[in-house]
Amino acid sequence: MMNLIEYIQMIDTAAMMQIYLAGGNSFLDFAAVLLSYLGTFRAGAILLAIIFALKKETRPLIFILAVALLASSGTTGIIKDIVARPRPYVELGLGAADILIQVRPYVSFPSGHTATAFTTAAVAAYYFRKWAVPLFLAACIAGLARIYLLVHYPSDVIAGAAIGIAVAAIVIYVFERERRRAREDDHFEENG
Repeated sequence: MMNLIEYIQMIDTAAMMQIYLAGGNSFLDFAAVLLSYLGTFRAGAILLAIIFALKKETRPLIFILAVALLASSGTTGIIKDIVARPRPYVELGLGAADILIQVRPYVSFPSGHTATAFTTAAVAAYYFRKWAVPLFLAACIAGLARIYLLVHYPSDVIAGAAIGIAVAAIVIYVFERERRRAREDDHFEENG
């Protein structure tokens, strides 16, 4: 009888084979490479600069996003090294020359790019609610691009998204809790 991990691997491999067979569109290839960069640290840094420039009140978000991105990157990096899952192109018997971007071949799970994209989207969406839909849509597109590029399985992307959202939620919770405590302490000192 097949265990859950074997079952997920079977579904992932079948999905990747279909994507590989359907691939080869030069426009989609270019778009996927470009869109995959939505999940890079660079994209997060650009968002940091935009947030910083908006208002004085939003400057603490730079710290929150930086901590969340570092935590997300660290978490996915540790898991990648422990799991050491081969990337789809390796499992499909393709060489590095057959794929559009260069990546380490045995660190597929979870998707770090997707985790970064979802961490950035979750932090920014928490503080700028009206931007939630486009932010999460961009994060989804970054994850789908990684699948299209044959460097991540669907389950890698789902896990990366879950890690990104969870890390963002934890960092926001801790920051907001500390901010409330500081306000209460200030209020107590003023009225004490």
